[in-house]
This record gives sequence, C-alpha cells and structure tokens, in this order.
Amino acid sequence: MSKTLEQLAAEWLRNKQIENAANAARVAVEEQIILLTGKRDEGAETHQPTGFKVTVTGKVTRKMDWKAWETVKAQIPADLHPIKTKEELDEKGVKWLQENRSDLYALLPIEVKPAKTAVDIKAVEAAAELSTLLTNQEQA
Repeated sequence: MSKTLEQLAAEWLRNKQIENAANAARVAVEEQIILLTGKRDEGAETHQPTGFKVTVTGKVTRKMDWKAWETVKAQIPADLHPIKTKEELDEKGVKWLQENRSDLYALLPIEVKPAKTAVDIKAVEAAAELSTLLTNQEQA
C-alpha cells in the first residue's frame, strides 16, 4: 500500500527531527574531542588513539573590507595583492539571454542539467496533531 502525502510529510518531519538530534549529538562529541586534544588556531593536528585516526583542524575566517582595500592597495605591489578574481556564471543573465536572446544563448558553452529538487515541510496545527496521531498508530 502506498503512503499518502500526509503520511510522507509526517515521516519526513520525524526523520528531520532525528537528523537534527543526531547532528547535535555529533557536534557535542566533537566539542569533547577538542577539549581532550586541544586545537591549533589554524591547521590540522592528527591523533592516533588505538584503532582510530583523529584529525582536528583549526580554521580562521578572513574577510576583506573592500572599501578600505581601495585606499591601501596602491601601497602594495600589484603582484603581491592577496586577492583573486573569481569568474562565476550569472544565472539571471543566462536566463535573460535564454528568454530574450536565444540566438546569443545558443552560443554559450554551458552544461545544463537538473539539480536535486528541494523539499521542505513545516507542520501546521492540524498537521502537527496528525503527525502525533500517525506516530502513535505506528508505535501501537
């Protein structure tokens, strides 16, 4: 027997709760591991307890103040500028070309393939009650 959309939505919510709880438990264990091993501010450190290889990697986030960069970049030789220019597809521009200038769109050497379809479910009051009812029925 196939399940109804309501049953699948309730099952999805239960599994999402299990996933979130598992993630929180894993993060708690990671915090305990860091307390035991310590961590570098930046870089990896490997530990080898019996039967395991545990690598703890410290990370640092850096963010450039681009307005301030404009005022100081002339003081640093161009070949030493610590910046990269990243080429990235402009999705809106591609869609505009596809819809408005198909002749130019046809020239683009791009690969188009379907991505994973997203599903998000939020329980509303009646659905929350149904989800509880379905859970109780499955446990009985």
